[in-house]
Amino acid sequence: MKETNLQTKEEILTSALPYIQRYEGTTFVIKYGGAAMTDEALKESFAKDVTLLKKIGINVVIVHGGGNAVTDLSQKLGMETRFVGGQRYTDTATLETVVMTLAGSVNKEVVALVNRAGGNAVGLCGIDNNLLTAKKYAPKGYDLGLVGEIEQVNVEWLNKLIASGVMPVIAPVGVSTDGQIYNINADIAASSIAQALGAEKLFFLTDTEGVLLDGELVPTLTNARAQQLIKQEVITGGMIPKVNAAFEALANGVKKVHLINGAARHSLLLEIFTHEGVGTQIIREEKVFGNPTKPKIGYRSSDAAPVRTHSKHDLLDLTVMTKQDVEDLMHLTDVLKHTDVKPLTGKHVTLLFQKPSLRTRVSFEVAVSQLGATSLYLANEGIGLGEREPVADVAKVLSSYSDCIVARLFDHNVLLGLAEHASIPVVNALTDFGHPCQILADLYTIRQHGKLEPGLKIAFIGDGNNVAHSWLEMSAIYPMHLAIAAPAGYHPDPKILEYANQSGISTIEILDDPRVAADSADVIYTDVWTSMGQEAEQVARKKAFHSFQVNKGLLQLAHPNALIMHCLPAHRGEEITDEAIDSRNSVIFLQAENRLHVQKAILTTLLASPEANFFQKEEPSSFIPLKHDEEPATI
Repeated sequence: MKETNLQTKEEILTSALPYIQRYEGTTFVIKYGGAAMTDEALKESFAKDVTLLKKIGINVVIVHGGGNAVTDLSQKLGMETRFVGGQRYTDTATLETVVMTLAGSVNKEVVALVNRAGGNAVGLCGIDNNLLTAKKYAPKGYDLGLVGEIEQVNVEWLNKLIASGVMPVIAPVGVSTDGQIYNINADIAASSIAQALGAEKLFFLTDTEGVLLDGELVPTLTNARAQQLIKQEVITGGMIPKVNAAFEALANGVKKVHLINGAARHSLLLEIFTHEGVGTQIIREEKVFGNPTKPKIGYRSSDAAPVRTHSKHDLLDLTVMTKQDVEDLMHLTDVLKHTDVKPLTGKHVTLLFQKPSLRTRVSFEVAVSQLGATSLYLANEGIGLGEREPVADVAKVLSSYSDCIVARLFDHNVLLGLAEHASIPVVNALTDFGHPCQILADLYTIRQHGKLEPGLKIAFIGDGNNVAHSWLEMSAIYPMHLAIAAPAGYHPDPKILEYANQSGISTIEILDDPRVAADSADVIYTDVWTSMGQEAEQVARKKAFHSFQVNKGLLQLAHPNALIMHCLPAHRGEEITDEAIDSRNSVIFLQAENRLHVQKAILTTLLASPEANFFQKEEPSSFIPLKHDEEPATI
């Protein structure tokens, strides 16, 4: 029994490590209120939890309420509590009580609790050094008396306090430029402070598990869903200003907001350091990828620009994804890589391949199996796609047997035809026009090495083909410097280049000189000179690409720690040398491995139940960035 308990503790600590690594150095703003402020055991638990967060390197700012304490003191003094439009009216006498209670007894009690737990808390109110500059607040024309809204946060002073190692504990009382003191709603104050600090997370401690629908927790809440639940009177009363304050924070730089039950011990730690979480996570962006309500974008060879297609869940190219979608996919990949879960039990995936494959076939078949589903591989010889049977007929038949089609084809128009007539998700496992799954795995590999930062320079050396096209689509999602070097006549498709340039997110260069592309690059990426179906062009292509080889001379122009990447299969001695592909800067075989993990995340996003906690909750960034030696690699 003792050994089992120790093993359980070890598992808990190990599972928390990725979250600790992810959030070290970030700032959490916590609105402290409700039952957590009235129960002695919960007070002590909260103080220990926030002290732990501070000790492991997270900057914590506490904004506390104190409504019950204000009401109790007002009653003792024989003062009448008045509400206007459902909100407390604050007259001069009430304001004196608010300041006395919030900035006095309540604030000092919280500070004492944290310091007794080993923290280093300092009590503040908005009047101190004009921390919270406020003006009169009159929502919907209601006169609430001396109730204020925040105009400005003295963020420079607050950051200095945080940098000095203290934990600010703030009472939500503000002051106007002419010296008038105002009572401020603690939820709104916490949101304003989180926005000013650019906080990683904002937490609201409530007296419920979070947002509840028919008694069940809503694990993830978007703005559209929240407004719907408010209209349905599912979200009511004091939960409405919390939710509205959450979305205001998300619209102004806060990354995630959480509603958690302060009446449950250690709920704060469970929400932060476990995959399942315990509350409602509020997210900023309405997802596109995996969301059937959004139209998708597709290409046809006759189009001058991307065109809108049907609104079904598909991954035909990367234009269907937002930055939030990609980040969510990366986090989900982390979880699936390290967790034995089977969210697709009972599902079936059909692999429809016109082109032979090693990595794509094996990675998808293994991915499907590890997710608890089944798969069937169909080679084109038995199908005759578009010849023996029309594409539309194949799509309809497979839709009746399967839950998803993964297609590896030559003609991208055939893929679009499959997607148009299939009633199930279709995934592009490669066409002559794009290779989105490969680029998602490549981005994950770059992120794994800690290089996914604005200004990242990727030098793509070789044919401006499907892989280059998908990199251009990714450059419209993630800011980067993408330099594609290819001989004249082998540049990327102009309409994809136009699409990428229109986003204005990245710097894009199309070059004829691989040396210019490789200069100071963080990633050197190449692909075969002659792809499947182009065998008749092999001699001409070898001649055209002979100076575009990734070799020692080219790599010496790149950053000393530049990653060497290739989507495989490689023709050693043609587009890349043995010494480059096998060097210590090469991550080529890690790319191949990551195809498995990323494709598990793709299938889970498209096929897993959106109501499942597994899919909806935030996933940890649980990788430990891989480090390269500082000295240049010997190529």
